[in-house]
This record gives sequence, structure tokens and C-alpha cells, in this order.
Amino acid sequence: MTIKTPAADPRIDPLLAPVLQRRVESITKEMAEMLIRSSRSPIFNEIADLVAVVFDREGRMLGQTEYAAIIAFAAQPPLEYIIEYFGDDLADGDVIIHNDVYTRGNQNADVGIYVPIFFDGELVAWSACKGHVADIGGSTAGGYNPENVEIWQEAFRIPPLKIYEAGELRRDVWDLLGANIRLEIVLEDFKAMVGACTVGKRRLIALLERYGLDVFQVHMDFVLESSERLVRAELERWPDGVYHGESWMVSDGIDPERRYRIAVEVRIEGSDITFDFSGSDDQAPGFTNMPPASAKAATRIALSMLLSAAGVDVPSNDGLFIPVTTVFREGSLLNPRFPAASVFGNQMVDEVLESIMMALAEAMPDRVTAGWNQLLPIALAGRDPRDCELFVVLAVFQRGGAGAKLGADGWNMVGSPAALQMRSPDPEMFELTSPHVFEYCEFDTDSAGPGRWRGGLGLRSAFRTYGEPEHGTTHGDDVALEGATPPPGLFGGHPGGLNTLLLEFPDGTKANWGSKEHQPDLPPGTRVVATNGGGAGYGDPRERPAELVLAEVRDGLISPAAARSEYGVAIDTGNWTVLEGETRTLRTIERTGA
Repeated sequence: MTIKTPAADPRIDPLLAPVLQRRVESITKEMAEMLIRSSRSPIFNEIADLVAVVFDREGRMLGQTEYAAIIAFAAQPPLEYIIEYFGDDLADGDVIIHNDVYTRGNQNADVGIYVPIFFDGELVAWSACKGHVADIGGSTAGGYNPENVEIWQEAFRIPPLKIYEAGELRRDVWDLLGANIRLEIVLEDFKAMVGACTVGKRRLIALLERYGLDVFQVHMDFVLESSERLVRAELERWPDGVYHGESWMVSDGIDPERRYRIAVEVRIEGSDITFDFSGSDDQAPGFTNMPPASAKAATRIALSMLLSAAGVDVPSNDGLFIPVTTVFREGSLLNPRFPAASVFGNQMVDEVLESIMMALAEAMPDRVTAGWNQLLPIALAGRDPRDCELFVVLAVFQRGGAGAKLGADGWNMVGSPAALQMRSPDPEMFELTSPHVFEYCEFDTDSAGPGRWRGGLGLRSAFRTYGEPEHGTTHGDDVALEGATPPPGLFGGHPGGLNTLLLEFPDGTKANWGSKEHQPDLPPGTRVVATNGGGAGYGDPRERPAELVLAEVRDGLISPAAARSEYGVAIDTGNWTVLEGETRTLRTIERTGA
């Protein structure tokens, strides 16, 4: 990040501003690392489905370490509500917990811990951790059930609630939480979050003691203003206009053939940009709704990707989003009316991103990405026969590929843009922490959408379940048998791939598993076989360098047949060479249509 000092403010030290900005970022990195290492749930310590943040006293984000982007960019709205809710009723040593989607949360399973930071008796900042907990009450362990139609079935709602008051644990509140959560490890994870926030608080106070509150505040204000200036300067280069895009979600968990439209109108006016989703379909009857905090976070992810594609280096702070306005019509998929269920909302980032990219493709072809394969994860819960303990795990290793962009192939097996930095669980840890046995997890040949820049590869995987009993719920999209539309290619690039999920039961019977379907009984020995599609391509695949196609055929990423039919590259697999004459003929025929 380049920071220039405006001549009008002599208080700003151009060397100190980026130092303080990076120091705040380092505090959040330490918080996140501590949380990962001290937590109990694999969702935290293996997958890292979490974020650590430092805010100023007004709730403006100063810096964050984001493993799960959807949670990271949704951590601010709850704090804004907390500040409004408590007002002056805050003291040093308070710790506040929150998850309620109807008081600006993004998903009830994503629980936030917020700690006010006082310096010389004055509230000056907040430290926060937010992450996906293994259980938060509701009708099913883990919280995912497409049959749920109202918020109370999904989770134990927690509006702003002090679990520590002036440094003292509120035992009655703590016991209330424990009485409504199935897994003891969730309470241990809460403790880890409190510990991480406390470390953040101590580090920030030490920073203030070194530099002084006034120096810190004036420089952080300047950092936010610099971020805003950088974003506005880039937006000024984008063509003014009104652009429209759409994406489709298939199945609402109740009707597997129902299709829902997510539509956006993007308005660019000078250095301001508006994402208006008013044209999206009305809210669904089940859990496939997206709270506004989650929808807002999704647009922030899309904007961050567009800025990154332009080479704009802006740190994650509040200034990044000041030029952005978002509109979500009440009663729509992206702003459901109370008491609608909405635990699926985080997964709808896939559709939000696709609609924005399709809207801006013609206007900004050098910024957008082709379509991504939409995530199809599984939540599994039951009792582990090895110790008779209840378990909840997320099988997020089942990931498809990202869409390609101008100048770059899509990322392989990255999954959803909602969780770009979120890790896949180690296969051995998956087996150790839950009653499952891996068979394989590998790149799927020919899964990437062909293009001058190809999409990211998808994967094929299989594992067996041994919980007694065990149930599972899918919460994704892009299932081929449901009639999903493949991820769209751009500018001659070919579409990406769709998903398949098959259950093979111990008695020899088989069943297709839908994108949003609860399987209440997975007998021990059930085999779960998945194929997750690749991302879409960008540009004519017959312009992809033939030597690169050859290398990927040798690596098993592209088959010789696909190299010939999709890329127009003929390969001698005996000598591993490109047959140049035949390749020229294939590519000439394709271009001329002869």
C-alpha cells in the first residue's frame, strides 16, 4: 500500500502510517494463530473457518486476518448493532457474544466474540473473533437441515449478550449457553476466542502506550482515508453505466426442481458504485435465504477480487468499502423477513459473485473471472463408536475449481469465493477426529473448463462413514441431476463442470444425494462418492499454448482426447511431443469452420 501525506495535515508521518497499519494487521494475525492453536473443534483448528479483527471505537475495521472471507466481511455489522445496543453501558473487562441474524449477524453458526478496549479510562477500540462453531443448538446437531423453515429450528439465537462483565464471568449466562449447545468443545472454542481477543487487546494497548492515543488515531484515520482514495481512484477508471447480471440457485431443500434467480444491477457513477439486488426472487420457504450481513459481505468479496485484478493493493479496512452502496429488497432471497430460516446464506456467495462478474464482463473484461463451480459441502454429525462421543464435522475438502480470468488460469480445488483462505482438513485428522475413512481425494482429469486460460480443476473423492448413528446434510449447488447450469465461460472459454454425489449403502443399494438434502441415517460402511466440477474457461481454448497443453496431458490434468477435441492439440503420447502439423490443421479448421 502506497500512502502519500496530504500537505494540509502536518501531523501525519508518512513513514509511521504504514508501520501502524501493518502493526494492527500483525495483531490480528497473532489473534488468529492463537485461536487456531488453542481451539478444540476441527472446524477451527483444521479448516480455520474464522476471522480475527481489530476495530476502532466506532466499529470501523482497522485490520483483519481473514481465513473465511464471508465471515470476515460480515464481522462489522454485528458490532455496529452492539455499539447501538449497549451505548455507554460498556466497561473494561466486558466480553460480548453474538450470533443472531436478525440483529445483523450473517449465520447463526458463525458466532462472534467482541471485546471493548479501554485506554486511560476511554473506549478506544475493539478486538473481535468470529467463527463457525460445531453446534449452536437447533433441531439438528451442526445446524444444517433443509426442512427447517424458521429461525428457532436452526439455532439458539444470541443477541448482544455479556458473558464477562467488568472482568467477571457471568456464570448464569455461561450456563445458559451450555444448556443450549450439544458439544462441550463449543464452549472451549468460546474460551479460545475470548483468549485471542484478550491478546489483541493487550497488544493494542501496548501499541498505544508506545505511540500515544492521539498519534495512533490520527494515523489510522489517515490510513482509512488513503484506502478510500485508492479505491475511488480505481473506480474512476471504470466505465460509468448501468450493468445487469444474474445467476441461478437450484433447489431450496424442499422442492429440488425449484430455481431461484439472483439478479444484480451494478451502477458506476464516477468514484461510487452501487450493487442493487432488488430484482432477485422473493425469499424461499426453507433455509436457502441470505441475511443482509452475508449478502453485503459477498459484494465486498466481489469488489476485492475486481480491485485485485486491477493490481490495486488495498489492505482490508473500512476505507475499502466507503464508496460502495448495497441494496437488498426486504422479503427477497438476500433480505428475508423474520422469522425465515437462513443457514444456507453463506453458500449463496457463489451466486452473488457470478451475477456481479457476468454484469461487468463486457464493460471490464480484464477484471472479471469466468464462472466458478459452486461449492457442495456436507455437514456430518453423529456418535463416534470409538469413544461414544458426539461429533460434528464439515467435509469441505470436496471443492471445485475457480473460473479463469484474463492472463491466469482458475485456481484448482479452491471451492467457494466465500472461503478463499479457508483450509481443507488434513485427511488423517479427518479420520482421527471423526469416524470416517478416506479412500481417495484427487484432481479430476478434464474437469477444468477449456480456455486460452482454463478454469481451475475440480476433484473426485470418496470416503466411508462409520458413525453409530450418523446423519448428513448437503448445503451446496451445481448438482448435475437437478438441472443446474454449468459455470459460464467468457469470451470463447468453455463452461465449467457440475457436481455429482452418490451414496453407496452397505446393502448394495445406491442413491443420488441432492444439493440440499438431509440424510437422516447413514449406516456404518456407507460410501460417499463425489465429483466436484472445475471452473469455466476464459478465451478461445485453441489459443492456449500447445506446449502447455502437452505438459498438462503428461501430468494427467487433461486427457489426450480432450487436448485434441477441446484445444486442437494433437499429441504423440509415445514420445510426448506435439504433432505440430496436425495441430495447425486442427486449429485452422476450428477457426475457419472448414
